[in-house]
Amino acid sequence: MTDAPSTTDPAPPNNPAPLLDLPALRRAELAEHPYRWAELPHTLNDPDGRTARQLEAEFPTQGFQLTERTDHGAEKTYRTRNLPLITHGRPVAESRHALTPLWQRLVDELAAPDYRAAVAQATGRRLEHCTIEVRAVRYGPGYWIAPHTDRADKVVTQLWYFNSQWPADWQGTLRILGSAAPDDVTAEVAPRQGSSVLLVRSTDSWHSVTPVAGAARQDRRTLLLHFIDPTADTDTGTETDTDPGRRGTRADGGPVDAFQQADATGRSEYPGSARD
Repeated sequence: MTDAPSTTDPAPPNNPAPLLDLPALRRAELAEHPYRWAELPHTLNDPDGRTARQLEAEFPTQGFQLTERTDHGAEKTYRTRNLPLITHGRPVAESRHALTPLWQRLVDELAAPDYRAAVAQATGRRLEHCTIEVRAVRYGPGYWIAPHTDRADKVVTQLWYFNSQWPADWQGTLRILGSAAPDDVTAEVAPRQGSSVLLVRSTDSWHSVTPVAGAARQDRRTLLLHFIDPTADTDTGTETDTDPGRRGTRADGGPVDAFQQADATGRSEYPGSARD
């Protein structure tokens, strides 16, 4: 499977203009059914698409850790590869060193008060007390996230996509669900380059990512941000990822801890959360 973008442009000139189109974000109109969410086709300040293409070309490649739970008895199963960029509101130094200057600028804008204020205005949620968690996520063939609602402390989630080509037969779509049933589909969002999705967490905010097809010639590339309420009672959520007794299965069929995370060499060292 190749992992190169379909087009490359010369690097844009040095431009201090913001990468994020915060006015467009503030104007976002959220659907109310089956819960509050929105698909935003244009969230980058990028009229000619050049910045989106450069972000795609420079999407991180190193340092990703495999995170999976494949036990079908679990409430939520998944397989993704994750690179933490901001954890507990703080940049992850090891990851930042691997980012290009353009990606560093984007991460800095996500950590800034103006972005937080724009999301608060769009969603109507108070976010000033929240910390942020940001990570880059890669979905290879067969990777997925089963239907779930987010933990109760994940107040708002925003995702951005970085695939200029994503044919329908590659699958790997975000599904907005009306219930825990995987076929109770209200809307389906393909990971189109430069587009974004806002999700306001509730007890009914069911969603999933369908398995990426074996025919996919690129990883599905996502930037994922959560606003985390440190005072929330996570026992009210539907996920039980914090339970150290939950166990999944290795590729060879043997048991693993629920949070076993391994890189390509099989090591399981990364302690951070990769929960969606």
